[in-house]
Amino acid sequence: VNYTLDQNGPEVSYVLRHRDREILRQASIEMKLQLASYEATFFVSDNLQGQSDELHLSLLPGAEILGLTLGEVSRQVRQAYYGEEAQRLPRENGDVKVMVKYPRELRENLNSLREFRVRTPDGTEVPLLSVVDIELSSGMQRIQRRDGERTVEISADINGEQMSDVTTDMNDNFLPDFQDSYPGLIVLKAGQEEDEEFFLAEVFSLYTIALFAMYALIAVAFRSYWLPLLIMTAIPFGFMGAVYGHLIFGISMAMFSYFGIGAAAGVVVNDNLVLVDYIGRLRNSGQSALEAVEHAAVHRFRPILLTTVTTFVGLMPIMAERSVDAQFLKPAVVALAFGVLFALAVTLLLVPALYCVGEDIRSLLASTKARLFRRHEVPATTES
Repeated sequence: VNYTLDQNGPEVSYVLRHRDREILRQASIEMKLQLASYEATFFVSDNLQGQSDELHLSLLPGAEILGLTLGEVSRQVRQAYYGEEAQRLPRENGDVKVMVKYPRELRENLNSLREFRVRTPDGTEVPLLSVVDIELSSGMQRIQRRDGERTVEISADINGEQMSDVTTDMNDNFLPDFQDSYPGLIVLKAGQEEDEEFFLAEVFSLYTIALFAMYALIAVAFRSYWLPLLIMTAIPFGFMGAVYGHLIFGISMAMFSYFGIGAAAGVVVNDNLVLVDYIGRLRNSGQSALEAVEHAAVHRFRPILLTTVTTFVGLMPIMAERSVDAQFLKPAVVALAFGVLFALAVTLLLVPALYCVGEDIRSLLASTKARLFRRHEVPATTES
């Protein structure tokens, strides 16, 4: 398993949300068993803390006549057994609280409740058991809520190389039937998977803005609507190159991979921009589209090839590095190197071919428009 800095290992987490505590407990057990069934998972756990015994106080009929409320009785019991802060003394390493409460031997013995006295608003003391009923029951040590409903988080450490396989099987084969068996249960992603989804949503929105700005700048510079699309054709192929690079090195697509894809997109757009600009200058000098494409491809072959090769060779030491410190940078480097390399053939072959196809379409549309215009021309009449 590959590890990165400040992260012990890949983790998959799910948050279960429901109002019923018992349903949450049963659903948590079933999901933990499912996660534990995979060979790649280990340390499967949840954040439900075990139940502990607690005392439930309920006010007896007639206690209100004495001016007592359940909140007031509970407060006095808490003061006696947990303590009430009477003073706070400042010290060098922090304040020291002085708590007033029952002695330890009384606080550790439940029989002391039989002798406990509750003070009424008029100052009268009455026995505790005469105004409240005490019941011993089990309760939760901690209750977590999200949007007003109880939640429990199930997490498991997982082999990073098989994380996508486990999450895909969970989403396709387990979660649909799992949610149907517990009506009202909501399953949310958490942990690393939730962070990745949020990151991808942010990256895609920012990349959309960047691509639109790139298109607008190129369109203004070339005074054309279709040339920016031609120049940006290599961006999807750069993404494909990044995917193939990750497959070759056997690493998963990580957050840093998309940074490398963005850098590769900038390099390949620059190569296409140089090529298309040179074609435009040759067209302005009087050459035909085919001649301009041939001359531009020949004259710009060396600069484009050297840019790609030097970028790939310069990144090879980092791709070959096997230290732990370089692992978190490796996805970005692989995406950049193979994205640029894969887009080289697109820049030298596909872009010139698409330019010629575009010129053929433009010529066809122009000739068709001219024929339609001549067909609808009104013949000039001569006066006798």
